[in-house]
This record gives sequence, structure tokens and C-alpha cells, in this order.
Amino acid sequence: MNISRRAALLGISASTLAGACASRAFPDMAFADAATDKRLVAIFLRGGVDGLSLVPPYAEPKLKALRGPLVDDMPGSGGPNAMHKLDGMFALNPDLPYFHEMFLSGELLVLHSAASPYRERSHFDAQDVIDRGTTDRGLRQGWLNRVVGRLPDGGRKARADLALGIGPTLPLSLRGPEPAGSWSPPVQSTIEGDTFERLTGLYRNDANLSAPFLNAVSAGKMSGGANSAMGSAESPFEEMATVAAAFLREKAGPRIVTIDFGNWDSHSDQNARELITPQNQWPGRYPSFYRKLNSGMRALKTGLGSTWQDTAVLIFTEFGRTVRVNGTNGTDHGTAGAAMLAGGAVAGGRVISDWRGLAPRDLLDDRDLYPTTDVRALFKATLREHMGLLDTDIEMTVFPQSASIGALEGVFRT
Repeated sequence: MNISRRAALLGISASTLAGACASRAFPDMAFADAATDKRLVAIFLRGGVDGLSLVPPYAEPKLKALRGPLVDDMPGSGGPNAMHKLDGMFALNPDLPYFHEMFLSGELLVLHSAASPYRERSHFDAQDVIDRGTTDRGLRQGWLNRVVGRLPDGGRKARADLALGIGPTLPLSLRGPEPAGSWSPPVQSTIEGDTFERLTGLYRNDANLSAPFLNAVSAGKMSGGANSAMGSAESPFEEMATVAAAFLREKAGPRIVTIDFGNWDSHSDQNARELITPQNQWPGRYPSFYRKLNSGMRALKTGLGSTWQDTAVLIFTEFGRTVRVNGTNGTDHGTAGAAMLAGGAVAGGRVISDWRGLAPRDLLDDRDLYPTTDVRALFKATLREHMGLLDTDIEMTVFPQSASIGALEGVFRT
């Protein structure tokens, strides 16, 4: 079932959804009451988020020398872009103040130096590994679709749509024999932000073409409006988070929701706040993206209300970025990064990391943050402690061939 088409025909906006019962807004949906009160939200930051920017190790001696223009003001420095201190080593990006509030209230846990089992650097292959939950390409079902098939009996009884994908398309993680609905914002960008970034990098140093290209972008002359396309690459996230909350808080709503927030590839001008203007939002877009992530999380938690206590939110990406800055003040495809878990029952307020450091001997291939924890350890803990799945189902069905990856312990309050 594709909810987005019906939503577009009815002209239903995110604000309408936020104030209306999801089952009334979409009367043809096959939702029915579920015995379980536990909800799971999986937010996939597609494009490869820089974990050293998301959760910078501010106390690492080599950070400034290696990262240069990508390092923000130190915690407590009073600088305009001061990081939010988490502990004696790590901080949060300065554009994530609401995440810091959740961390201080014990509702946010950070996993650093985490990665999937994938060790190459292709976006498509890396995302497939995350969505499948395994490197086995022969397995065509997504890990969350397999979760639906292994939920406790009370959670599955008389339910046709326990899962809902929010984003441009239904992600591979939800595809498989178990039914799943989908919802997407009525208007999608016609040109992906990654395309604009590559074109910008291509033309930047061309004396004859750079100025005309950037003027065309700013004037919205490409594809019927490049400006709006670039803005829509980030602005729908808050809308999608609001919609997710509207569905999840309903008694007859889904129990598993995915949200795709894409275009995090950051090969140039990653942290250039001075380039962000209403007319030119794409260069230096990480600060802009972080602000949207921040406001979207606020919208999700606020919209859930009391249901927040029964909700777990996984935030992850397909791989991290290189430790060193490239020649255009960006970063290239890497390996390890950071993941997060938020929710009303999360035993948060801490960073879990087997931190090796940033010395050359501590990097992977002398370029990437070394992966010390498989991100599936966090996924497994969430499924076991929060969603009530059996260990045998997690190990044999949801994440096959991963018995050596133990679930993290104590990530939820008991």
C-alpha cells in the first residue's frame, strides 16, 4: 500500500496528520489494535555521515591537525560554534542542541567507532548491507521485514501493517514477505543533492563556468528551481518526523517506522557556515542538515507525547568519512562513524566506544576511523531489550551469520 499517493490526492499535510487520527486520515489502511506498546523508529542518514563531525572527539590531541576547518569551537570556549560536551573525550556537534538536552536527561546513547560488516566504499553496496542486515547478497529481504515476522505473537495478531516506511521509496530494510505501508512527502526534489554537490565541485575551479553555474543555481534556473530542490533535500525531514509521530502514537498505528534522510555525502565545503545563505544553502550544508536533524528529532519526540516512553529511535548511516580533510574542505568515503539510540526508556547519558585514537597506526588503511563495534550490536540490543524478540530469532533470522556479534548490554532501563 502506498499511502503517499492517497495523501497527495487528499492534500493532507504533515500538520493535518499531526492533529488527526492516522486511521481516520487514511481510512483504507489495514491497521488494527496491537497488544504491544513498543515502537521502533529507524532513521537512516543516507550518504555516509562524518562521525567525527557528528560526535567529535574534542579531547583527541590530533584532531585539530588532521581536521583543520572541520573542527568547531571547543566545549565551554564561549565560541559561537562551541561543541556540546558529552564526557571527557566526546562532544556533540554544535548544531544539535536538542540532542544534547536528550543526552543530559538520559534519553540519548551514543555508539562511536561503529560500522557495519561492509569494508568497501560504495554508497549503494554499503546501504544494501545495512538494509539487509548482512553481507549475504543472496538474502533479498530486509532486516526490519524479518523483525516484523518475529515480533511477539501479541504484536502481530490481526495486523496487516505493523511497519511503515517514510521517505521517497520503501527501503530495502522493510521489503519482504511481511506487509509494509509507505508514506512520502507530496513534493520530492527532482534532482538529488549529491548531483548538485558533484557539479559544484566540478565547476568550482573553472574560471569560465564557475560563476555562471553558481548564478544559475542561486537563481533557481536548473530543473525548474535548483534552490527549491536543494532546500527540499533537507526540509522534508521535520515533516517526515512529524508524520511518523502521528502514526506511531495511534493505538491502531504501526509499531515499526523507517525514515530516510538522504544526501549526507560531503566531499566539499562540509562545514562552511559562512557559505550558507537563503540563496545558497548547498555548500557547507552539514550545519544546515544538522539543524534539520535537530528540529526533526524535537518534532518526533514532541509529537509522540507519552508514547515517547515506549519508543526507541535508532539513528545510523552506511559508513563514516575519512579522518583527513580532502582538498576541497570535505571528506571522502570512510568506514567507522557514530550511531545513536534515543527514547524514553533508553539508559542514555553516555558514550559507548572502544576508542583507538587518530594516530596513523590506529586508523584503518591509514585513512579511516577504525571500526571497533559492529552497529548490529546496538540493533540487536534494541530488538531484545525493547521489542521483546527472542535471542534465537535475532541471531538466526534477523541477523543471520552474526553470532560473533554480541548485543550491547543494558542500553534500556529496566
